[in-house]
Amino acid sequence: IVQPTADIGCSVCGKGKEVTDPDAIFSFPGQPAAACGNLQEDGENGDLSTDQCVFLPNLITLLCDCQPISPPPSGCSVCGDGKEVNSPDAVFSFPGQPATPCGDLQEDGETGNLSSDQCDFLPNLISLLCECQPISAPSSSPVAQPSADTACSVCGNGKEVTNPDAVFSFPGQPATACGELEENGENGDFSSDQCNFLPNLISLLCDCQPIDAPSPPSPSAIISPTTDIGCSICGNGEEVNNPDAIFSFPGQPAAACGELQIDGENGDLSSDQCDFLPNLISLLCDCQPISAPPSPSTIIQPTAETGCSVCGVSKEVTNPDAIFSFPGQPATPCGELEDDGANGDLSSDQCDFLPNLVSLLCDCQPISAPSPPSPSAIIQPTTDIGCSVCGVGKEVANPDAIFSFPGQPATACGNLQEDGENGDLSTDQCVFLPNLITLLCDCQPISPPPSGCSVCGDGKEVNNSDAVFSFPGQPATPC
Repeated sequence: IVQPTADIGCSVCGKGKEVTDPDAIFSFPGQPAAACGNLQEDGENGDLSTDQCVFLPNLITLLCDCQPISPPPSGCSVCGDGKEVNSPDAVFSFPGQPATPCGDLQEDGETGNLSSDQCDFLPNLISLLCECQPISAPSSSPVAQPSADTACSVCGNGKEVTNPDAVFSFPGQPATACGELEENGENGDFSSDQCNFLPNLISLLCDCQPIDAPSPPSPSAIISPTTDIGCSICGNGEEVNNPDAIFSFPGQPAAACGELQIDGENGDLSSDQCDFLPNLISLLCDCQPISAPPSPSTIIQPTAETGCSVCGVSKEVTNPDAIFSFPGQPATPCGELEDDGANGDLSSDQCDFLPNLVSLLCDCQPISAPSPPSPSAIIQPTTDIGCSVCGVGKEVANPDAIFSFPGQPATACGNLQEDGENGDLSTDQCVFLPNLITLLCDCQPISPPPSGCSVCGDGKEVNNSDAVFSFPGQPATPC
């Protein structure tokens, strides 16, 4: 699948984008299947040709879940600015993520391998477990080390625990009742860091409420409706892209990300929950900007306000019963695809790349032209002059490779090249075939024939072809 022709790498998702589903498998007729992650590496290493760099983004955007690149420009401290991990062997775990030692997390942060979101919320989550301390300060033992001169409320200023019997647990720490946590805070047994991050972690479990408010019953579910207006659990301007992921929190029932999003939109979450949930679920629920394309569960994601033609402007499907299939998507008749496009049920990305993919199969024709019969072969002679199936200035270098397309007979690359040169391909086929066969047929620039010469001299030729010419150190050669 790789024809190294580029001196510099490229992104197979397109400029400014990257693969976010590296394990998805991309397959193409006549080519070995390749994981999206491997394709991305090949592009970055310069192992893909310029043509491949140009057309791959349109083919893999949906499958590989291409998203805008948002890595931090430089490293960060997972403990927060000016602090470092003092318990590198402690293991941090988070629902749906692999367990990772604190030392490894610190290295990932310093080398820029964490996103800006992770850099923002990790300090609050790992401060206790990884024993984060000022860089110049000596290491201390974890949990409940009296270092604050003044007492604090573990629920936050002006709030108190209303479910003292609920048990708070944190990886690597002993389980503690909410009532005991509150007492430790009031007695000054928590550091200022612990006083800062505990409210976000225990608000839900310990049912923190304003001190002057009547104490409500202990919550039996993760949802406590307290807001009149909804919120986004991913944060403003973002939405859940993995609705089936399960979010779990100590002492609370597990809930699907999609359900949490609905609860937020319906106003069934408290303002506290709206505030801290984005940091906790961003990774697990795959929160993305609302304008970014979500991971597809079907080929049709209604996002376009206006319709489009899946055949391209001023063209229509003339073989509505042909079945279009794409890796990881359900098979769909061309007629249904056309209806979906006309009804605005396709995204702008799908409207852009579908014409190249379905033109041959669905037999796309100009709207003003009479509808021809469904094609019985890949070749519909409509042009008076030939074309190169590899594109201008290129030729097939693997003539025995077999090109196949859904609903069409398999054809050798060499035969396709002959059909193009003989004018047996339509203009549309001449336009889109280079993108489809470049990889398979190993299209390469045409090498011009070298300028010949006459071994006898200008205007002369050999008249004794059987005579043998020999030269010291060279093999004997007939004239």
